Amino acid sequence: MAHLEDGEAGNIHRIVVRYEDRAVRGFADITDLGSVEELLHGTQESPLESIRLRLLDSQVVQEVPTKDAKAVFFVKTFEGDLKHRALHFHGHAPVLDGLWVRVYFHDSEMIEGIVSNNSDFVLQDGFFLMPTDPNGNNKLVYVLKGKLKDFHVLGLRNPSKSLHKA
Repeated sequence: MAHLEDGEAGNIHRIVVRYEDRAVRGFADITDLGSVEELLHGTQESPLESIRLRLLDSQVVQEVPTKDAKAVFFVKTFEGDLKHRALHFHGHAPVLDGLWVRVYFHDSEMIEGIVSNNSDFVLQDGFFLMPTDPNGNNKLVYVLKGKLKDFHVLGLRNPSKSLHKA
């Protein structure tokens, strides 16, 4: 994995693996994991059991296990925006196929997003969720089901046929 500064993110993911008591921040190579679209649509070969990260603080490359994590956040920046208030109605958000869901973690954090309408979110230990807030810091979230308090399906999102022709 080449040495990249925080601003040179063309071929890397910025990732935060959040555990109950800590967070691990680092960079993952897109060629190791796949693109956001590939991850969301289940074209990766296996569940996300660990992630090879170049750690933000030390630049050391290591495998970071996800088994005991709450979630794995693919983020735009490591700083985030602590003052950002999540929006739940997005007129200009892209329309994605899938289930529109709201998940609650045991620490009361809530995230809304789109999950692929397949068996992964039922049968696997975790699933990928595309957040519906286009102004938020998260590009993609890998949610570990063992850390969820609640899961609600809010609706089915199917782009209209006219959108495919445009």
